[in-house]
Order: sequence, then C-alpha cells, then structure tokens
Amino acid sequence: WSGYNDELVWAAAWMAKSTGESEYAQKAEDFYDEFQSVQGLPSEFSWDDKTAGAQLLLWDVTGKNKYKSNVQDFLDFLFDADYTPKGLIWLSSSQWGSLRYAADLAHFALQASNLGVDAENSLDFAENQVNYILGDAGRSYVCGWGNNPPERPHHRASSCPNMPQECGWNDFNNQGPNPQVLTGAMVGGPDFNDNYVDDRQNFQTNEVATDYNAGFQSALAALSKIY
Repeated sequence: WSGYNDELVWAAAWMAKSTGESEYAQKAEDFYDEFQSVQGLPSEFSWDDKTAGAQLLLWDVTGKNKYKSNVQDFLDFLFDADYTPKGLIWLSSSQWGSLRYAADLAHFALQASNLGVDAENSLDFAENQVNYILGDAGRSYVCGWGNNPPERPHHRASSCPNMPQECGWNDFNNQGPNPQVLTGAMVGGPDFNDNYVDDRQNFQTNEVATDYNAGFQSALAALSKIY
C-alpha cells in the first residue's frame, strides 16, 4: 500500500479540473509540494498508486512545466520498461493482473498524448498495449470478443446457471465455461512469457475487477475518439 498522499493530490486536482476553481488547483499544488513521495518517478499507475495520474492532472490544470517533466519522465520509464516476448509491458507488480497495469498505462499514455506530451510515442505505446489485450498476441483477453476469448472469468454471477437454479461451490469448481458470458470484461492476463490458462479458480489471471476494466474501457474510449 502506497499511502494516501497521492490520493490527496489526485482528489484536489480532479476538483480543479471539474470545477475550474483555482483554489482546488492551489490545494493540489500545495499537497504536491508538501509530499515528497508524489514529486518523483512512480513505478506504476494503479488503484494503489495514483501519483502519475496526479502529475498528469496537474500539468492539465496548471500548464506548469515541472509537472509536464514528471509526465515525460514516467513515459520514458514506460518506454524503457521490460516487455513480454509478444509485447506486453511488465512491471514489478505485474504478476497479479498484468493486463490491468497495461490498460491503466494505455489510458495514461493516451491522455498524455492528448495533452501534447510525447504525443506520437504515447499513442503508439497505448495502441500496442490495447491491441495486445484485444488479440494481437494470438488470443483475446476480453470475454465474448475476438479470437479464443476467456470463458472462465473469476466472477460469481457469470459462473452461475440461469435463475431460478441455485448457485454454489459446484458451479465455481465446474471445469466448463461460465454459463453467463461476461461480454466486454477484460481478465487479469498472462505471465511474463505470455502464458495464460483460462482457469476460473486463478484470480490472479482471471479476475475481472473494476480497477482492471476502468483503465481498459477508458483507453478504448480514447482510441475511439481518435479513430
């Protein structure tokens, strides 16, 4: 857990963007100046560490170059990071839900591109990550879509038979596909060697949490707007 200093900057910056009121932008900058942990280079952009997003929002709402430099430093870190053989970015935290980080980072890069920070490289990075998720690596990681999509997401309602049949542990342990297709949901994803087993019981690879899909859906929306 990274603490809540990043969330304080993040919240104030979002209030500044949504209201246009300068007092919130000033509060976000005050928090940034107060907390050294949000001034440097983050190692991810996720549910836990929103530092990169906060820095990007500060660039958006203030136009100050020190925040733009933060954003560029993080983008450079992403571009030089480790990648799987088929092109998925791999961070120190990617062992659990590797695609959530890729999706969140794609969303970040698309917004950076939209705000004029290393626009072409940011767009290329985001497209590559989203295309990997959609199937460029040989299979889709989105339920109900594309080539060989996941059929056993770790999701309770999707695992249950049609009502009024009861749902219990036998349904969880069933080796077959989920009775309900969770169309559009992105699962956790593969390992560092692009290996993936469609296993309902493996929550690290088959979970479909909201923080996974928020970044993915946002990245799709941004690409849809561009194209």
